[in-house]
Amino acid sequence: MVKGKINVKDTILCALFAAVCCVCSIITIPIGAVPITLSTFGIMVTALILGLKRGEISAAVFILLGAVGLPVFSGMNGGFGVLAGPTGGYIYSYLLMVPLIALFSKNLKKSVKKIAWAFLGCVLAIIICYFIGTVHFMIVMSAKGSNIGIFSALSLCVLPFIPFDVLKAVIAIIVAIRLKPICK
Repeated sequence: MVKGKINVKDTILCALFAAVCCVCSIITIPIGAVPITLSTFGIMVTALILGLKRGEISAAVFILLGAVGLPVFSGMNGGFGVLAGPTGGYIYSYLLMVPLIALFSKNLKKSVKKIAWAFLGCVLAIIICYFIGTVHFMIVMSAKGSNIGIFSALSLCVLPFIPFDVLKAVIAIIVAIRLKPICK
């Protein structure tokens, strides 16, 4: 586990989970202004398995890969324009999702109490993602001349995603319980 320096194993795990986030983000179901992707699933699995420091590094690498133009964001898009666009807030909120999930799932094991804490962390992280992403969406759309009210933004950017994100959190916890011992 990472304490001070990052060793070869940590570097490989960070790169591997950045790649997991890239692959998950590309899997997209376009349903409107904000598509359904598996990117939040990738971030949840990353945070649950790698914890705070390695999880943050993986998320940052994923975002940087997309920012420099690699097609790792939803719909195989990349570039700084995606981060500055309507859905950019969801992407950079991942940097806040990871520490929250890592905090709540520090000792994730097959116990009801530990799983419940991990699920709570995932749900709170999703709420943070919704908040930052929706505010960013509203600001960008307003700058483009489309003033979208809070209720319209919530119906576009939050409500359709709640069931999918809850399901992603459950599956991410199941996957993490199985894979975390291998990644220590």
